[in-house]
Amino acid sequence: MDEEILEQLRERYTSGNLIVFAGAGVSAAAGMPTWKQLAEKLRDRARRRSADPAVIDEIQQYISSNQLINALSAARLALGPQDFNWTVDKELDDTGRDVPELARAIAALKPKLKAVLTTNIDRFLERAFQGEWRMIDRPAGDVAMDRCFILKLHGTLRAWDTWVFSRDQYDRAIFGSPLLQDAFGALYRTHSILFVGFGLADDNIDQTLARVRALSGGQPPMHFALLPKGVPPFRRRLLEESGVRLIVYENQAGDHAEVAQVLLGLEPGAAPPPHAAAPPPDVAAPPRAAPRAAQPSSPTLPSSPVAPHAPGATTAAPRPVRVFFSYASRDEELLARLEAHMTPLRREGLIAPWHSGEIGAGEDTARAIGEQLEAADLVLLLVSASYLASEQGDAQVARAMDRRAAGQAVVVPILLRPCDWETTRFAELQAVPRDKKPVTRWPDEDEALLQVVREIRAVVTKLRPSLR
Repeated sequence: MDEEILEQLRERYTSGNLIVFAGAGVSAAAGMPTWKQLAEKLRDRARRRSADPAVIDEIQQYISSNQLINALSAARLALGPQDFNWTVDKELDDTGRDVPELARAIAALKPKLKAVLTTNIDRFLERAFQGEWRMIDRPAGDVAMDRCFILKLHGTLRAWDTWVFSRDQYDRAIFGSPLLQDAFGALYRTHSILFVGFGLADDNIDQTLARVRALSGGQPPMHFALLPKGVPPFRRRLLEESGVRLIVYENQAGDHAEVAQVLLGLEPGAAPPPHAAAPPPDVAAPPRAAPRAAQPSSPTLPSSPVAPHAPGATTAAPRPVRVFFSYASRDEELLARLEAHMTPLRREGLIAPWHSGEIGAGEDTARAIGEQLEAADLVLLLVSASYLASEQGDAQVARAMDRRAAGQAVVVPILLRPCDWETTRFAELQAVPRDKKPVTRWPDEDEALLQVVREIRAVVTKLRPSLR
C-alpha cells in the first residue's frame, strides 16, 4: 500500500472531514444477495407468477447486460408494487445475520468520522453503530451541517416508501429540491469521501464522482477508494483524474481482510477484529437511484428530530418516545384494547403514551391537547368513519402532518373500521395493519392489534436512539 496516501487518508479522518461511502460489498460480506442476484430472484418470482414471457426475457436481458436499474424496474412492473416490495424486503432482511466485520470496522471510526453514506437498505450499519448514530432516509436541507448520521441513499428496510429503483426518481427525490442540491453541494465541496465495499467492475464510484463534480463546482476535495489489486490501467487513470487516491491491497488470502485493517488503523489504539473480512471484489452495485417508491412496512422517521451528539461526548440514555393518540370518542373501546396491547412497550420504558382521556377535571381541554400534540414524537391516527367526520380529528391530522413535513414527528394511521380514508391528506402514508384491512374486519381483532403493535415497536426502536 502507498504509505503517503494512507497518511493523507489518516489526516482527513483526524480532521473530522471524512465521509465513508459504503457499497453493496459491505452487505455481501454477510452473505446477503448482490443486487444482480436480487434481480434474478425477482425474475424467478415473476416467472412463477406466470408473467408474460416477453417481460421475463426483457428482465433477463437487462440482467445479462448489467443494467440493474432497468432490470429491477421491469420486475416491479411485472410483479406489481406490493409483491415486488414484499419480495425485496424478504430477501434483504438481515434479521438473524451477524453484522459483518467490515461494518464493525466502519463503526469503529465514529469518534472522528463525519458521516456514512450507503446505497444498502439493510440494517447492518445501524446495528454496527448500535443505534448511537441517527439513520436518515429522507435528508433535510441542513444535512451538510450535521454530523454522526447514516444517510441511506436508497432507503431502508421495512420503509418501502423510501425505496427508489430508477435514476429519475433519485434525481427528483434527492436533487429535485434546490435546497437539498445546495446542501449536498456543500457536503461534497468540504469533505473527502472514502469508498468502501466497491469492486473492480463497479461503476457506482464513477457515477457518484460525476455527481460530486457537478455539485462541487468542478473542484472536489481529495477522495479515496479501497480496492483489491488488479485495477485495470484505464480505470485507475479515470479514478485518479477524478481526484480519487487508490489504496490498493494484495488480498492474498482472498478474504479482503486488509480493508478492515486499513480502517481500524486510522484510529490510534483500535485493535483489529479477529476475523476481519470485506466484500468480494466484483459485487454488483445497487441501481444508482435513491429513496422513494412504494409503501413502508414501518413508517419512516423524521430526518432530524434532534441534534446529533458530538463525537466523544457522553450520551444520556434515550428518553421514551412520546406517543399521541388521535381518535374519535366512538372508538374509545378499541383505543383501550390497543393500549393494553402496547403495555409491554410502556413497561419497558420505550414509550410515554397520552390521549385526551387523561385530561383531568377543570383542565383546559384544547390547550392540553395542543401541548401534547406539539410535544409528540409519534402520532397515531385511529382511523374510522367517525374519526374522519370529526372536526377535532381533522385539525389534529392537519397539525400532525405539518409536524411530519417539518421532520418533527412520525405519523402512523391505524385502520380501525372501514372508511374512505384513501382520499385523505394522510393517504400517502403507510397504514397499519399493513394489508389495509381494518382491525374490525379481521376474524380475530386481537391478532390485528398485535400486528399493529409490532409495527409500532419497529418505529419506536428506530426513533428512540435519537431522543435525549
